[in-house]
Order: sequence, then structure tokens, then C-alpha cells
Amino acid sequence: MKASGQKSPARRAIALALTWDGARQPVWTLPPRARAFLTGRSRELPSAQKMAELFAAGEVNEIRVCWVPRLKGGPDALAEPFFTASGKRLSFLPTKATPFGDILGVVYRR
Repeated sequence: MKASGQKSPARRAIALALTWDGARQPVWTLPPRARAFLTGRSRELPSAQKMAELFAAGEVNEIRVCWVPRLKGGPDALAEPFFTASGKRLSFLPTKATPFGDILGVVYRR
């Protein structure tokens, strides 16, 4: 039970395009339907630091990813760990998959 006057954390949906190795792909390089999948109403395209903060605070309830069939590597890969308040892993399950040619759009929800 929460104390009176405390707000529960806002639930957010984030969206991003990733290569198979976890490197971010610029959204502008995607076909129009894939861009629409990611940038629908109230979707965020946050930085890696901002995403880590949102995940650690438990504020994310949906992730939309367009998986791009490429390997990019380098320091842009989203492989840095972050820690949640409970110290446990976050569980997201794939709920919808939409193909956009060779790109696969997937919705993950908690």
C-alpha cells in the first residue's frame, strides 16, 4: 500500500530500432511502415542513459523494437548493465510481431 500523497511511477512505452547485436539503428533509415510502428502516439525514443534510468525505476511497461538484419557492433551496442531497485531481472514477453520486409517489429510487454 502506498502512503497518501505518493504517486505511483508513470508507465511508459519506449521504442527503438536495433541491429541483431544490440546496436541502435537510426529510425530515419527504416521504411515508412516500420517508422510508424515505432513512432506511434506517445512513444519515446530515449538515449541509452535515459533508458537505463527508466528501467531501473520500473517505469517502462512496453518496449517496441524494430529488429534490423545487420551487425554493427562498437560502443553503440546496448550491452551495459543497469540495476533495478529490487535487484531482480525485468520480465518482458513478446506479445505481437509484425514483419516489415526484412525488418521485424516486436512489441514486448511486462
